[in-house]
Amino acid sequence: MESKWLAMVLVVLSLGSGLCDGCLEEERFALFQLKPFFEFIYYKSEYLINNDFVYEKESSSNCCEWERVECNSITGRVTHLFLNYSSNMKIDWYLNASLFLPFEKLQNLSLRGNFITGCVANQCLLPFNFIPNIYFFLLFCFERLSSKLDKLENLDLSDNHFNNNILASLSELSSLKSLNLAENVFTRSNPTNGIEMLSKLNNLETLDLSFNSLGNKILSQLDDFASLKSLDLGYCGLKGTLDIQESNNNWMNLKELYLEGNEIESLGSLFHEGMKFNKLEVLSLNGNLLNNSVFSSLFELSNLKSLDLSDNQLEGAIYTKDLNALSNLEELILSGNEVNGFIPSQGLRLMNLKHLDLSGNGFNNSILSSLATLSNLKTLSVGVYLFNGLTDMKDLYGLSNLEELYMACTTDGCSFSLQSLGLFPTLKSLSLLGFNINETTMPSYSRNTDFTSLKRLKLLYCNVNKNLTRQDVCESTNLQELGINGCNLKGSLPMCFSNLTSLKMLSLSYNQFSGNISALQSLTLLESLDISSNQFSGNISAIQSLTLLASLDLSSNQFSGNILAIQSLTLLESLDLSSNKFSGTTSAIQSLTLLASLDLSFNQFSGNISAIQSLTLLASLDLSFNQLSGNISALESLTSLQLLDVSNNKFHIPSSLRPFFNLSKLKYFHADNNTIHADDHEMSHSSAPRFRLSSISLSCCGSVGSFPKFLYHQSELQHVDLSNIYFKVDRFPFWLLENNTMLVTLNLVNCSLSGPFQVTSRVHSTLSYLNISNNAFGGNIPARIGAHLPFLVYLNMSKNYFNGSIPSSFGDTSSLQILDLSNNQLSGEIPEHMAMGCSSLQFLGLSNNKLQGSIFSGNFNLTSLLELELNGNNFTGMIPNVLANCSYLYILDLSNNSIYGEVPSWIWNMSELAALDVSRNQLFGRLPQWRGSASNLEQVAMADNQLEGLIPRAICSLNLKLQFLDLSMNSLSGTLPSCFKPGSVREVHLFKNKLQGALPNAFHDSCLLVTLDLSYNHLKGNIPNWVSNLSELSYLLLRRNHFEGEIPIQLCKLDRLSLIDLSQNNLSGGIPYCLKVSALNYAIEQNIWLRSSLDDINSSMSIEVSIEYTVKSRSYNYKRRMLQYMSGIDLSSNKLTGEISFETRNIMKLFTLNLSHNSLTGPIPQVFSNLKDLESLDLSYNNLTGNIPVEFGGLHFLQYFNVSYNNLSGKTPERIRQLGTFDESCYVGNPFLCGSLVGKNCSPVATPLTPKALVGNKEDHGFIDMDAFYASFFACYVVVLLCITAVLYINPYWRQAWFYYIQMAVDSCYYFVVDNFPINFCSGNM
Repeated sequence: MESKWLAMVLVVLSLGSGLCDGCLEEERFALFQLKPFFEFIYYKSEYLINNDFVYEKESSSNCCEWERVECNSITGRVTHLFLNYSSNMKIDWYLNASLFLPFEKLQNLSLRGNFITGCVANQCLLPFNFIPNIYFFLLFCFERLSSKLDKLENLDLSDNHFNNNILASLSELSSLKSLNLAENVFTRSNPTNGIEMLSKLNNLETLDLSFNSLGNKILSQLDDFASLKSLDLGYCGLKGTLDIQESNNNWMNLKELYLEGNEIESLGSLFHEGMKFNKLEVLSLNGNLLNNSVFSSLFELSNLKSLDLSDNQLEGAIYTKDLNALSNLEELILSGNEVNGFIPSQGLRLMNLKHLDLSGNGFNNSILSSLATLSNLKTLSVGVYLFNGLTDMKDLYGLSNLEELYMACTTDGCSFSLQSLGLFPTLKSLSLLGFNINETTMPSYSRNTDFTSLKRLKLLYCNVNKNLTRQDVCESTNLQELGINGCNLKGSLPMCFSNLTSLKMLSLSYNQFSGNISALQSLTLLESLDISSNQFSGNISAIQSLTLLASLDLSSNQFSGNILAIQSLTLLESLDLSSNKFSGTTSAIQSLTLLASLDLSFNQFSGNISAIQSLTLLASLDLSFNQLSGNISALESLTSLQLLDVSNNKFHIPSSLRPFFNLSKLKYFHADNNTIHADDHEMSHSSAPRFRLSSISLSCCGSVGSFPKFLYHQSELQHVDLSNIYFKVDRFPFWLLENNTMLVTLNLVNCSLSGPFQVTSRVHSTLSYLNISNNAFGGNIPARIGAHLPFLVYLNMSKNYFNGSIPSSFGDTSSLQILDLSNNQLSGEIPEHMAMGCSSLQFLGLSNNKLQGSIFSGNFNLTSLLELELNGNNFTGMIPNVLANCSYLYILDLSNNSIYGEVPSWIWNMSELAALDVSRNQLFGRLPQWRGSASNLEQVAMADNQLEGLIPRAICSLNLKLQFLDLSMNSLSGTLPSCFKPGSVREVHLFKNKLQGALPNAFHDSCLLVTLDLSYNHLKGNIPNWVSNLSELSYLLLRRNHFEGEIPIQLCKLDRLSLIDLSQNNLSGGIPYCLKVSALNYAIEQNIWLRSSLDDINSSMSIEVSIEYTVKSRSYNYKRRMLQYMSGIDLSSNKLTGEISFETRNIMKLFTLNLSHNSLTGPIPQVFSNLKDLESLDLSYNNLTGNIPVEFGGLHFLQYFNVSYNNLSGKTPERIRQLGTFDESCYVGNPFLCGSLVGKNCSPVATPLTPKALVGNKEDHGFIDMDAFYASFFACYVVVLLCITAVLYINPYWRQAWFYYIQMAVDSCYYFVVDNFPINFCSGNM
């Protein structure tokens, strides 16, 4: 008989052991039925990279071994299902709850974070975008589970979209002990479908309703939940006073109550005597509006052990009587208030208190003495804010059990002495923030030189004396963790650090240590070393003895040389050597086979990467910004790799990414700025990659033909950047959007894409960033683009060939902040629906299209605009007044249109406006006076309009920030207001107006001025001497005014002059010999940067004005890009005299020189032949004498040469090199020149006009013999007089006419004098 029973037991045991071999087949089948709803059900999550979980498919066929499934170890039945965040970002879908019915032994079910809205019946497997009638699913939800899932105790439905309609079905799950409904859309409701329905759950002990909009009524609806032990009503919209009327006192079992994140001002009757929360142990009230009266409301909570009142409105002193009533408190959190003390100061009697957090208040140093009575305190966190001087720690002498101390100070005067730690023999951890750590000697009784108990010391952003580290810190030989971060420590690392041989963790980041790290080589127990963000230099040989290191961070220093020292650190799991000056190969890495994270970025490593192929455990690898090259396929063995960045190297990467096909865990791949090439073998290999990428960036260069095939196999992409790669594709890859429903960013800038632009056939709910600018897309922009991509935040379609009108569906993208459609061929008007619907728009760029009509002629709601660029279109009408509602408008560009009317005065009331450009329109009238607040304007451009009248005095309000002013090509008159003195201005363009008077003193103190263009006005007077104050001046243009007097010698103090044009004035005197002119060789940028709420958006505006300058006898307009290479002097058409004299070294880089139409004398300076960059030289219409220097033949770049109409003599230059390109017109008007160019032979025989050699001190007058000239002139004069006399004597008729005209002339003079000066004349006769 006994043997029979034994046999039966063995059979049962054998059956049981068989069941535990794996999960039941029906449950396994049910799990796969859940896969369409929960795609990650058989994926396991691993490392957290870039704030995203990385998932890998389960390798086991036994579902009980899956990470998301737990089974009973004996029966093999599924007991726990963790389906958190596993629906692959589906939005608002309906769950078939009956699919869970096979899991009859299920105890724990978590569906957190799946965006489920409701449930459907088993018979109706509806698509995810189906929205049934509410009554359809009201009866078919979790109540179906109550019949079979009678073991279900824990249900987590948090972070979904459930509403009140699901509550009735949940009330049927009678076995539930824990229910989490946080972060759904439950709202205030009536009793028929309210939370009180859940009161039927008699076993419910934990209920989480946080992050729902329930309001104060929720308290009364929970009155019947007698079994509750933990209740969370955080962030539920509770407000004001909490009162519970007619309570049945059914919360007497409650142990934990969380009310954080509401707007509670008073607890009212919540904890009054009748409620009897006798068992309440944890109460969280943080993040409310409670004041000091709250303590009296807590008097009845005698068993309370943890109280959190952080981030409320507690202020001033707290009466200790109220706190002492909570005699069982073990944890008290009062951080983030404005408490400054306790009354009485030493009255705290919380003898059970172990953890106290007083940080973030307004305490001074006296707070320490108030805490001395808390003898059992183990953890203390306190902030000292209103205190200067030494923190006297002897006030805490009574805290004999203190183990952890955190103290913070935000004023500059707080001091702390590490010697005071001797007061606390049990202290294990000390953290100090913002203190001055000094060496003040404490009383002898407080000195304990051993610090034997201290294991952890952290000094954050403290002012630490380096000598202190040599004494107190270095004497703490038992320290296991030491952190001195952001303390501004300088100099070399103290050698006494070598005494800290017990250290396991050392962090010295964000200091200014320099020199070598030899002091660390004896710290052989170190497991973690972080000395990043310092200035250490030299090699790293000192670390080769730290063989226990698991984590090493040497980033952001100046280490150099090779990295051979790390090859002995075989236990390393994390290594960061980024941002140094390491060089050589990476061969030393080969032995670090345990590495999971490796960062070698921003160094100078070179060679191949074959050494890395042995690091098979690597999950993160960053090799960016080096000079690595070779075969990228060396990485194909890194099967654990999740993040790979090889950007900015010299790799040749096949566009197919074929070497990485076996890296099944790879999620992030960045290879920008390498050479991407087409894969010749891609067509012959049809295999799909094993990886499922989340992010890929291949931005750079190269021609790859069609889109790589591996992209067709990707369905989990979130970020794609393929910019600057040449694709031979004639349409937009809309399939990338169709296949990747989680795609957030897509960047296809400059990819040579053409053809039409297509959008997805259905709504894409995640795409927020799309940039297809600088391609060749054509045709119309899809009419439904806004409806199909409604969640766009950034859209850039600029620099394409789109035509047609702007789709009105852009108005459906209410989240759109950046829209750039500039540089296309769009026509029509701006849609009114877009102007109304894009309420979040910050940047709108429509410039350089063919748009027309009035600007925003209809309704307008773009009040969030920061930048509006409509330049280069055919807009008409006036500047719309609706723009006055854009109070944050920062940049407004309406230039190059046909806008007419006057400049509206409201523009000057735009307080945030920094740049205004309305140039090249048809605006007319006067500039308006204003009393607004446009003092933030930095750029103002109103050129080429029909503005007239005076410049208003209101322009003086721009003195503070104005950098650019362009009012050129108008009809403005008068003078600049005397109050206008822009100290920061860099460019002033006022040319081609009617300005009068002297050169204004407005720019006397504009020391940053680069360009001053006042040409073509009516200015007069002298050029002022204060021009020497303009030390940055590069372009001085005063052409065609009425300036007179001499050119001021102060111009020689301007070291940055590139162009000076003083032509067509009345200047006289000589040319300052010391003028300095040379090309800048760099462009002067004048940008206004757009401030955007998007961190990755950089937009700027630079108004560019061309400068008119005469070169080669013609006027040209030069823009900034060409001006940087220009240098020239134009002093033509004045009354300058004297000889030409320049210091050659000051004009060595001169490109153009024009001194024509003056009265200059003397010879042509031979030193001009040294101006090797000279391209244009005009000396015509002067009185220059002497020969043309033959050395001019060496001016190889000379393209224009004119010396006509002077008194030059001698032989013209030979027709060689550049001088051979100039014809007779360049020499005409010089009668004494000879040679083939002027058609006159040069005789070798001396003539009377041939100059003779002078003897002694006789002055040399060049080619002309002055004695012969004077003699011949006198003889000719005498001969003419004799001829006239002879003619009058011989011919009586001519003689009579001559005397008649003489008489008439005398009479005319007589009567003129009588008529004009009668009094004087008469007086004279008298």
